[in-house]
Order: sequence, then structure tokens, then C-alpha cells
Amino acid sequence: MKKVIIIGSGLGGLSTALRLSNEGYDITFLEKHSTPGGRLNTIEQDGFRFDMGPSFMSMTYEFDDLFKSAGVDNPLIMKELDPIYQVFFEGREKPFKIFKDLKKLEFEFEGIEDNLAVKLDKYLLKMVQF
Repeated sequence: MKKVIIIGSGLGGLSTALRLSNEGYDITFLEKHSTPGGRLNTIEQDGFRFDMGPSFMSMTYEFDDLFKSAGVDNPLIMKELDPIYQVFFEGREKPFKIFKDLKKLEFEFEGIEDNLAVKLDKYLLKMVQF
């Protein structure tokens, strides 16, 4: 049997292990924290709970691929959020809403970052060519 060591048991490490174990590999994890999950974990301190990472999933098709590679149907039901999330700043009464739709996003940041949609398109084109 082939053996593999996976460093880190976050989503990437866990999904890689699932795929490899389905191919017959013997998996060993090396993890610095006491629990698996990586940025899916929380920190609790002084009566507060903080997410260690992102609170939303933007590439839901990855779950379909993961479950398919494991030979099972995806049991997860995803709901698209609109807005995706909100950002609150001290001293500002209303939050900034972050939208997937560039026109909505541009309207949200009107007067702060003019021509946002054009600037984002230009930036994203650079990233694709990079």
C-alpha cells in the first residue's frame, strides 16, 4: 500500500486525504493544532467566539467534485447570498455591502472608488494573464 503524509488538516488537507484514501493510499496527517479543520475552526476568548477564516464558500462546485471523487452524492445544499457579506467599520453607521454583481458593488462604493467596475475588470484581466 502506498503511504502519504499530509501537512495540515484544513479543508485542503482533508479533501486531498479523502481523494487519496479512495485511491487506496494510507494517510498520515501532521497538524499543529489540536483539532482538524484549519480556518474552519473558531477561537473562544473572554466570552467571545471568533472565526479563524472565511465564513462563506465562493466555489461551491468544488464540493461537487470532491464528493464525486469519493464516489458519493453531494449531500450539501448551498444558498447563494446577496450581498455576499457586509463589512462594518467603527464610526460608520451603515456597513459596506459586498456584492457578486459588479454594478451593485460599484453603486455601493460610489464616491469612494469611482469607476469600480471598470477598474476591477482591468485588474482581473491582468490576473488572468499573470
